[in-house]
Amino acid sequence: MQSPAKDKLPEAVESFLLTVKILEESLKSLPENVDGAYYQALEKALENVPAVHQAYDRYISAALVADGKNITCKKGCSACCRHFVTSVEPFEILALHLRIRKSEQYPDQLFACHSRVTKFDQLLKKEGEDPEAEDRALYRYFLRGAACPFLKQDGECGVYENRPMSCRMFFAESPPRFCSGKEVVSPWNKNFQVELPDVAEEALARCSALLDNLELPVGLFSGVLDANALFGKYES
Repeated sequence: MQSPAKDKLPEAVESFLLTVKILEESLKSLPENVDGAYYQALEKALENVPAVHQAYDRYISAALVADGKNITCKKGCSACCRHFVTSVEPFEILALHLRIRKSEQYPDQLFACHSRVTKFDQLLKKEGEDPEAEDRALYRYFLRGAACPFLKQDGECGVYENRPMSCRMFFAESPPRFCSGKEVVSPWNKNFQVELPDVAEEALARCSALLDNLELPVGLFSGVLDANALFGKYES
């Protein structure tokens, strides 16, 4: 007999799939040409992204309870906010860009994104082209301790409601000190990611494919830079 906690997982998955489907339908209606009208329609379509994130969070909560995870992450810890954030969906990048584009911190955030991308690209170049090169570059980047451009001085996320799923899926069961520096590879470190079922990943892939024409990178920082370049001319 399944536990009550596990019984909630299918419902959480279905809720997530429904919100992704609504987003997918709105993206299908975008004009063919990328111009001012496209950008206005895109803004409207991206209004569905918060619902996707909220449904995703409900799935995460249900999965953590079902697996009996004892999470040690606390508000303001931010040790993991030194990673170079990758595997971000294009609609998440665009939604975040809409969130920050008119803030007073926007120019500084763009500069910081450029700095992070330059730093990572330099590390990646030094690592060569073998299959493990990117993983080594990501680790070396993390060791340098460059905080996310959207992290506030008090250690809280400045774009918490709009942070990508790559950030939302990352947790720890070990003490916070094992999330920093070289301790991240300690055998005592119990970091983990909560994965979506294949059917949900496939639904996300369909949404992202509808934005392939924009050719956005999967990195958060490089994606924000490209979104600024693509749509800055349409900003009022």
